Amino acid sequence: MTAPEPMKDAPHVASVLRLASGMQRSAAIVTAVVAVIALVVAFLLRGVPGLVGALVGAVIAGGLGWLGTWVMARTARATPAGVMIGAMTAFGVKILFMLVFLLLFQGTTLFDSRTFAFTMLAVTASWIVGEVVGFVRTRIPAVDL
Repeated sequence: MTAPEPMKDAPHVASVLRLASGMQRSAAIVTAVVAVIALVVAFLLRGVPGLVGALVGAVIAGGLGWLGTWVMARTARATPAGVMIGAMTAFGVKILFMLVFLLLFQGTTLFDSRTFAFTMLAVTASWIVGEVVGFVRTRIPAVDL
């Protein structure tokens, strides 16, 4: 009796893993640059409360951005529909987390709300741009004919 041959991954698995890695790497680089700029600007304009607000916004937005590509990599061995379900679930979790966070810290004096909001917006936009750049640079066809 011989040992069973290990199952081979479906054709899409390698592509999804490569895309997730490339998107995450590119997004992290762009986001780190934007976050540092936001921290400096927030400190110069609003002092320590601005710095704290920008730091909280950058960490939350960066973490939530990272969650999407992490889920993409973790669900890569599922069917393509399973990968999409994972991505949509991650998106829902991001929105729910932000809603709860904003409700809990509404009117807070722990940090400057304006620098928090602008930093979160800038970091989220930079993460998305970084993901797009990473996706394009991997040069994997999105449609296989």
